[in-house]
Formats: sequence, C-alpha cells, structure tokens
Amino acid sequence: MIKILHVIDKLSMDGKNPSSCAVLMGDWYESMDHENFEMSVCTLKDPDPAGQYLEDKGISVSYLGYGKISPANISGITRLIDSEKADIVHLHGYSAANFGRVAAKLRKIPNIVHEHAVLKVQPHQYIADKLLSGLTDTAIAVSGNVRDFMIKSRSVPASRVKVIGNGIKLGRFKRLDDTARESKRRELGLPDDSRVLGSITRLREEKGNEYMIRAVALVLEQVQDFTLLIVGDGPLREKLERLVSKLGIEQHVRFLGFRSDVPEFLSLFDIQVIPSLTEGFPLSLAEAMAAGNAVVATEVGGMKEIGRDGETVMFVQPSDPEDIAQKITTLLQDDELARRISNNAFEYSSVFGIEHCVEQLEQEYSRMVGVTRQ
Repeated sequence: MIKILHVIDKLSMDGKNPSSCAVLMGDWYESMDHENFEMSVCTLKDPDPAGQYLEDKGISVSYLGYGKISPANISGITRLIDSEKADIVHLHGYSAANFGRVAAKLRKIPNIVHEHAVLKVQPHQYIADKLLSGLTDTAIAVSGNVRDFMIKSRSVPASRVKVIGNGIKLGRFKRLDDTARESKRRELGLPDDSRVLGSITRLREEKGNEYMIRAVALVLEQVQDFTLLIVGDGPLREKLERLVSKLGIEQHVRFLGFRSDVPEFLSLFDIQVIPSLTEGFPLSLAEAMAAGNAVVATEVGGMKEIGRDGETVMFVQPSDPEDIAQKITTLLQDDELARRISNNAFEYSSVFGIEHCVEQLEQEYSRMVGVTRQ
C-alpha cells in the first residue's frame, strides 16, 4: 500500500466552496485503486466547508491553521508524515511546496510539486524556488505551457517535470433530456424563445469576464434573443454588475453566483463562453466539451493545447470584446456550424476521463517508491 499525503495551501477560494483543485482531489480519490493506494489531505488553513466536502467523500483531512508563511508548517507536515505513515508528499500551491519539500527531506521521503496554472511569481517566491530547486524530486504540470512556466519561473529542472493533464468525471456532464432541460429553464424564468449563452467562471481578473460582458453589448447590436447566464462568484462581482448596468444590458445578463448544479447548467447553454486571460489546464473547456456545447474560448495556455479551432471550439484573442462578439454572433446565426462544433467537441471529450489522469498519477507514485505495477 502506497500512502500519499496531499498538502495544499487552501481548499477554497472564498472560504466556503471547494476550489477546482479540491474538487479534483475528490475525483482522484473516487477513481483511485484503493487496494494499492491511500490518500489523505492536509491544508495550511483552518477548517472550512471545502474541507468537509472532501471528508464527506471519506478522505482524511488535516488542518494546520498556522497560515501560509509560518515555519511551523514544516513541523506540522512532518508530524503528519509520521502519523499517516506517508510514502510520498504531493504538494499544491506555493507555500505547500516550500514547506512540504523541506518536510519531505527531513523525513527522507519523495515529494511531488504539482502546478495547476501559470501564475505571477513574486520575488520572494522566485528566491524560495531557487533555493529549494534541488529538493524537488518530481514536478507535475497540467499542460505544456505550465511545464514551461515551472522550468523558467519556478527553477524546476526540466528533467524532473512531467505533463499530466487533469481529468473530469465524464458521466457527470451528461446532458439533460428535453423534459428536464425545459424544467430547468422554467425554474430560472427563461423566456421560451431565448437562447442561452453561459459561462462557468470565477469573478476574478484573470478570468476575463469584463471582456465577455462588453462583447455581449456588441452582440446585441445584431442579435437580441438570448440571455447570458454567469455561474460563479468572486471579488469582482459588484464591479461587473455595475458594468452591466452601465452598458444597459441588464435584461440580457444574469449573475447566478456559486451553484452546486453546474452540470445541469451546462445542459442549458446553447453557447458557452470562456474568456480567460490565462489558463493552465482549463477544466471548464473539458467540461463544456463533455456536455457537447459549442464553445467560444480565448486562445491562451492550455486552452489551445486541448481545443481545435473551428472544429471543437471557436478561438478568440484574449481581452478582445470585438473578436468575442464576432464569434458568438457567428454561432448564433449559423445553427449548422454550432451543431458541428458541438458534436465534434463531445466526441473528442472522451480523452479527458478522470481514469486516465489517475492511472498516470498512480504510475508515477509507483515509480517514485520503486514498485513495479502489473
């Protein structure tokens, strides 16, 4: 039995709802080979509902609560390594990687630094990564552009970085039948003749939602029979709501906040918009494709690694409302094109199954502890 201790800075972006990484950990757990692997999770933060989300799945979760800059995290992680009898520490986030690499070396077990995005590296983190570079046993990047980021900006030796894309539970995104779909539309009070644009997002700067909203105002100059549903929350919500009001498009844009029924919303979308300014492995694009949606997405980061322009997605340039508007309008006015992209996306989505991701992780765990898998 190989025991993996996952260490992460925090499990939630807002202190209430599980982050995409927390959801991913839950999916890993449900798909792993429990006869040969066991996982537990440690967060540097205090207990929160996102931790409970993992506990409800049967995962052991520990909360250090020292904060992300306290050196006490090192002793906290080493104690957990001992109590959990961990064979590997799997690290997510800057602070987790800093303290976790030291703790792993103190206990003479291997570590994995896992990066999920291309981030801005502050000077102190650049120095920390330089100093800790030699302590990195293995690094996992979720896409090619994240691999480049780890090598160039995080000082991880290229020979130690492996690319393992994230995965999703494909069955979760099966489309609703027509009856359930109409019921959901009535629940939301959507007009019968209104098509639905949608975005599953976080209302943060890097998600580019401002440009999507400005694009909607431009689309309305040519097409009026649609509603944009923005599913998600974040610190920019009030600012974005003011922008909608300023543009006079309140009747066509609705902010729905965080929702636990995201797969049902994906079934409502005629077109899904992903206006991100940067992406590691874009789970939102994989989910949209699994749901068979026609997608307009920015050609950034991992997006351009998994999408095929004009075949499985309509790519646009980031921060460009005119380009976003033009592609949305094209899909609204060309049902055949939208249907072709939707069908292609659904067929291609099988490559994103969580099982493939977990199998690759388990192979890496086995290699690191010298176990040969049959």
